[in-house]
Amino acid sequence: MIAFKALIFDLDGTLIDSLQDIADAMNRVLTARKLPPHSYADYKEFVGRGLKNLVERCLPAKLLNPEILEACYNELIRDYREHYVVKTHLYPGIRELLEQISLKYAGQQKAHTAGGGRLFPLAVLSNKADEITQLIARQLGLTAYFDLILGATPRFPRKPDIQSSLYIAEQLGCQPAEMLYIGDSGVDMQTAKKAGMTAVGVTWGFRSRQELLDNRADYVVDTPAEILEILRKSLLP
Repeated sequence: MIAFKALIFDLDGTLIDSLQDIADAMNRVLTARKLPPHSYADYKEFVGRGLKNLVERCLPAKLLNPEILEACYNELIRDYREHYVVKTHLYPGIRELLEQISLKYAGQQKAHTAGGGRLFPLAVLSNKADEITQLIARQLGLTAYFDLILGATPRFPRKPDIQSSLYIAEQLGCQPAEMLYIGDSGVDMQTAKKAGMTAVGVTWGFRSRQELLDNRADYVVDTPAEILEILRKSLLP
């Protein structure tokens, strides 16, 4: 079994429960335009491919033209930037997981350290706009645990394109095969598998266990503590 050297985490639905803030912001945009809002259950299916894609999925088909899409997207960004952590929070056990990885495995990973980074490097890769990704990470205290936090930018196509995940592997000094990629959606599993990383699907997020399995998750976990067990087993002689 591979001794994993680094981890990439998805953000929304994996580290943080942000669904209600995203949904509330988009529903305010819709309501202001006298369009019907959507339920939180609907938004579980809409999120995952970036906020511009979310807007497209929320609008009635008759309004799907570039001008209206762009206007609604800009309205959503303005609203969400002001309300991005009203209801958003870390999932139970996530902070403890990050602390345990930082402490428990530090000594065992020392030989794998690349350059001057952490003993066990961690990264976040999100399809959410990078500016808001960084704001949320700072607000929720995630920056203390991660060597690299990357949201959507013009530099890379969004997941499941693998350019951003391979960039992170390079920055962390690891081969893709030495990395765990942890996410809650089929998009995340596709990204991991295409990049040559081990795909870990989490069931506490926005998508179903079946979606994770259908997209070839190597592991499916129900609690953050199970990620520690995967790491522990990979480090056994």
